[in-house]
Amino acid sequence: MIIAITGTPGTGKTSVCKALGLEFMDLNKVVEEEGFYTGVDNERGCLIADLDKVEEYVRHEEKGMVVVESHLAHFLKPDVTVVLRANPLLLADRLKQKGFSAQKIKENVEAETLDVILAEAVERCEIVYEVDTSGKSIEEVASTVREIIDVEMEGKKEGKTVEETRDKYKPGSVDWTCHLTVTMKNHKS
Repeated sequence: MIIAITGTPGTGKTSVCKALGLEFMDLNKVVEEEGFYTGVDNERGCLIADLDKVEEYVRHEEKGMVVVESHLAHFLKPDVTVVLRANPLLLADRLKQKGFSAQKIKENVEAETLDVILAEAVERCEIVYEVDTSGKSIEEVASTVREIIDVEMEGKKEGKTVEETRDKYKPGSVDWTCHLTVTMKNHKS
């Protein structure tokens, strides 16, 4: 079973995966270290992933369950996808602290506001969860993600069924469009 932890950069994917207490695969490192890219996007300062090679690698490594983490993880046809979300204003601050350029901050904040990764995941994946990380500790979010993984793996956990858990974190439960006007005004200058 492939579990994808995805979301806009800065939503907490790596931190949450480290706090899960499970082994996980950082797809961005795999792309770089294994040479699974077709070129470099100089404008964005990143590698262009060869998703076919990445998916083949992940499927080859899959033994029981593999957790994959990346803003690209939902492209690998995972069995379960967890999309982490963050308030766009909080996201902008996180990306600034990470040293992202103003252009990359603007691009990622707009993508988060418009649900780009969530929409891609819903379009490509059969089982999608949406988890808001705003105002929560890494441990709280990791606990939620662990609950989702456990329920999906076991069918039921501590009285919670798969259906109840899927309903609780169903796609569309987080809406940032109220921030769209503020976000656009803040990034015009």
